[in-house]
Amino acid sequence: MILLPYIHRVTTLHSIPVHSYTILTIGGTQLWTESDNNITDILECNDLYTDHITEIDNICLCSINTEKTTITDFFKWNEISDPDTFCWRTLYTFGEKQNWLPHPNESIGEYSYQHLCELISKDQKDI
Repeated sequence: MILLPYIHRVTTLHSIPVHSYTILTIGGTQLWTESDNNITDILECNDLYTDHITEIDNICLCSINTEKTTITDFFKWNEISDPDTFCWRTLYTFGEKQNWLPHPNESIGEYSYQHLCELISKDQKDI
């Protein structure tokens, strides 16, 4: 199963919604996979605390509680040199139709960033 811990924020800039999707990756290029189904224990063992967890198509979307989780204890993807290090990677979309900057066609593993961000947006709307 793929674990996708994420933080989704929306701000407005000149009447345009700006979505920030921060996902926890391995080296900024791989998704976290686990065979164990006890997701909450796995996350909490790694000092990650969730608001809620949703499973969609073998992807476990884990909305991170930013008050309980110390985000600064983890690296950002541009701060690492070891490709096996867990790190946060942030993507942005602008507007209501999810116009992409700066990575419109990039993928992480078998999933496009656009697909992952669409899953996160759907997860947030379903709460």
